[in-house]
Amino acid sequence: MGYVIKMPKLGLEMERGTLLEWHVVDGEAVEADDVVAEVESEKTTAEVTARESGVLRRTLLAAGESVEPGAPIAIVAGADEDVSDLEAEAGVGAGGGGSESATAGATDAGGSGSSTGAAATSGDGASTADAATAEAADGEAVKASPRAKRRADELGVDLARVDGTGPQGSVTESDVEEAAAGDEEELAATSDGEKSVGASPRARRLADDLGIDLAVVDGTGPQGAVTEADVTAAADAATAEATSGSASAEERTVREERPLDGMRRTIAGRLGRSYREAVHVTEHRTADAEALFAAVDAAKGVHEEDVSVNDVLLVALSAALAEHPEFNATFEDDVHRMYESHDVCVAVDVDAGLVAPVVRGVDAMSLDELAAERRRVTERALSGEYTSDDLSGGTFTVSNLGVLGVESFDPVINPPQVAILGVNAVERRAVPGEGGEVVFRRTLPFDLSFDHRVVDGADAARFLGTLVEHVEDPWPLLDGVESEAGGPADEFSLPEGRVSARAESDLSGTVTAGTFAYDFDVTEDLGGDSPAAPRPVDLFLGSLAACLSTSIGVQADIRDLPFDGIDVAAVATEDDRGSVESVDVRVAIGVDRDEADDDVLERLVENGERTCHVSELLREDLPVSIAWDRA
Repeated sequence: MGYVIKMPKLGLEMERGTLLEWHVVDGEAVEADDVVAEVESEKTTAEVTARESGVLRRTLLAAGESVEPGAPIAIVAGADEDVSDLEAEAGVGAGGGGSESATAGATDAGGSGSSTGAAATSGDGASTADAATAEAADGEAVKASPRAKRRADELGVDLARVDGTGPQGSVTESDVEEAAAGDEEELAATSDGEKSVGASPRARRLADDLGIDLAVVDGTGPQGAVTEADVTAAADAATAEATSGSASAEERTVREERPLDGMRRTIAGRLGRSYREAVHVTEHRTADAEALFAAVDAAKGVHEEDVSVNDVLLVALSAALAEHPEFNATFEDDVHRMYESHDVCVAVDVDAGLVAPVVRGVDAMSLDELAAERRRVTERALSGEYTSDDLSGGTFTVSNLGVLGVESFDPVINPPQVAILGVNAVERRAVPGEGGEVVFRRTLPFDLSFDHRVVDGADAARFLGTLVEHVEDPWPLLDGVESEAGGPADEFSLPEGRVSARAESDLSGTVTAGTFAYDFDVTEDLGGDSPAAPRPVDLFLGSLAACLSTSIGVQADIRDLPFDGIDVAAVATEDDRGSVESVDVRVAIGVDRDEADDDVLERLVENGERTCHVSELLREDLPVSIAWDRA
């Protein structure tokens, strides 16, 4: 028995699907579970398989065309089976195959992919595809759904002047209503004999986005109406005129062209819509991160999973969402929906763009479970094995650009969510110590973008305040992880950026850093006994190598990339007087080739160097002040 293949729904948030490729052609036999086509939604791609064996009798959609979920895309039936009922169900007329026979009726039906019996055929038995064709003034046929045609008659809209957004450019009911609204706006804008400008609704929106005055655009559409192509051409001409003083487009060498397609086009569309529709406001707040890092170190000694800073941060975020549920929410159809479960999207940078797989139920997990699940979804994203389900249903998003050295940014809300948290690079700030001295502490800046239509600035400030409180004191949130404050912490102290050194009369010396001390010496030609201790230059090279190795290790840990070890060798080239002329650094990373390619390791080293604080000391413009006093 034959059947209609419909566009699958790849996730709850899918709005349209695009046909990427047919794997079989009209008239070719297929077996059950054979791959018939490949489709793409806003977030992922999927294969469409045959439900039963048969022959692909008719394709209703061409590669590159898009329809709503549930819309018919093909008919499968026996080689000699009568498919007229299936064609009626799909809303297409009888006849040859090919996507050009598809109709907007399936899309207009709300994505159900079928039509009622009354809508399937006209009174004389003609198909809906024939009934949906209106004759334009110039004799050319205009494709339109029956509902669109009736609506056009009601509103007095000329279908020939309407840009269709349905399959194969067919006009839908919403297209007609937008055109009618545009005509009303045009009529209202015409006064004192001013000539009205005819333009399609999509052309008007594009002109607004590009800042193009429709009155100066030559229209090439029906009755001289301005189309999207006309607006684009006018924008290109304006750009060319503005840059005429420099090299022309023909004189400039194009290095590379990257058309927006696939996932990148989808990301651009979704974020563009988010920025146009949501009222974005971003607030910034910085937290003291010393307790956060201490909690991570303590957790690593307790839990089986390799706990990262991101994992403890997610625990603190979940606690803040519990106290401020209006941010664990979505906003659609003028309804602010707040959710019990904290399903947090974690942005991951992949080759095709930025994806945000969902870590579901963060609020119900132990730290060990959370670390394992976050690692799992991150690995699926990086390997490209994620599906639409992995990306759907999030209630809040976190985007960490601090791993790339970013100090501040304004993240764009992931629709239909209400807010997104940006995490920046760790900074060291000077703060007053207990005895009045200056100490340096690690801090973590946050950026919270939120939809001001739903929550207010004061709400966002309170949310950030709660988040900072949990980041600065995460211990109550971590079961089984105890702070060492009051125990071993009293037995030693860290230098926190304060180091002293003393040289004795024989030029040997000792460096004191907190409760730690280590010796140094000078070269033999200066009277030292160099084998006894490293020279100050050696100590500096050791600091540089240590900082680089740990910074690169942090980058690997952030990417959940396992490594056996990171060896850094720093060699100084010195002149006859012992002055350093150059430093050569060699890095050896213990990562298998099947875990990461050379490009990934190159980024690890680059980001490690960028975030290495000792490496920053090599800057020529670093100010150093020296004062002296008599001992």
